[in-house]
Amino acid sequence: MKFIKQVLFFLFIIVQFKSYSQSTWVRFELDVKQMLNPSCNLNMGDVDSNKVYAHLGLCTCNEQSPFGPENRDCNDQSANELFCTTQITPFQSRVWQHVVGNWGPTPQDDGVGLMTYEGDSIWSMEFIIEDYFSDLTLVQDTSMGSDSSVVYQNGLIPYTIGVVFRDKDGFYSGRDNGCNDIFITGLKNGNPQVIQSVDLSAYEALTVQMTTLGLDEIKDIRNVQVYPNPSSGPVFIRFTLQNYEQDLQLNLYDLQGKLVFQLYEGEMKSGNHEIRWDGEVNGNKLSASKYVLEIRGKSHHIMESVIVN
Repeated sequence: MKFIKQVLFFLFIIVQFKSYSQSTWVRFELDVKQMLNPSCNLNMGDVDSNKVYAHLGLCTCNEQSPFGPENRDCNDQSANELFCTTQITPFQSRVWQHVVGNWGPTPQDDGVGLMTYEGDSIWSMEFIIEDYFSDLTLVQDTSMGSDSSVVYQNGLIPYTIGVVFRDKDGFYSGRDNGCNDIFITGLKNGNPQVIQSVDLSAYEALTVQMTTLGLDEIKDIRNVQVYPNPSSGPVFIRFTLQNYEQDLQLNLYDLQGKLVFQLYEGEMKSGNHEIRWDGEVNGNKLSASKYVLEIRGKSHHIMESVIVN
């Protein structure tokens, strides 16, 4: 792997996982105004910096001891779909097999599971299941420990998702009307239903859209996240590559289009990646301003704004 000349001036960490030829795209939209229990309605949407995080768990045919068998028969789709539905319980559900997010005593404001504020107490997020649940480094802190999660692997079928929400430090939570976990069933058939865990009734505060993307619909570079943004220190850049890139570049430009700094240049495998940049150029802190980050591959590139305080 070839590194750029400025490698001495920043630290990067790359985490690689396998990508998939077919992807399941999901969009969540949470309307806090419809969360009926004041004990778990995210303080009616009055949260610091409008930050709401989603903590997600996915049920397939894979589990990890001591919470369940190593795996069930993945060829029996009906049995696994039934299992992932009947295991919905208010507490410690075995639906939580592939886990992404922060929970437990020390939730972190690090962008993992951060939703987008749409205004009027509505938050949204979009992700591809095959990408999102394939990276165990995104399991930061769970009440049951990281041993409760297993990596999503090629060929698994998503059946059910468990969901809880929180503000950035976990002081306020968002759950169903009984203050229990929220669940999404019907993933296998592309007909998601959001239900409450106590009585399996519909939960109106969360709406879900999903669709299956073919190979020609999947972007070569996707799931780009720059966090924190704005930032006065280190910046984490997360993204997914569909294919191996022989010469991938991460370039930072000013608003006049002048190249300020090349964060990375070299080969990179397909999968999920994370790069940490210390916010400096040649050992000096970058001037406070708005910049443009470019991630450029052989046939595709993406631009994201970066604000330095």
